[in-house]
Amino acid sequence: MQNNDIVMFSVKDIRDMFKCSLSQAYGIVNSNGFPSIRLGGKILIEKKALENWLEKNKGKKVFLN
Repeated sequence: MQNNDIVMFSVKDIRDMFKCSLSQAYGIVNSNGFPSIRLGGKILIEKKALENWLEKNKGKKVFLN
């Protein structure tokens, strides 16, 4: 599977993309308005929803919970 085929990301994927710690990635994912989906014990982020969230929040400061 190529990266273009991935439609969902995990919190660890967010950590790797944003080059932050895992606890910071959880803070981002749990921040108000972040487009995450919880399935059982997993937190998933749809690629398109993440792209839209990034575009909408460009230049804004994100307050972590």
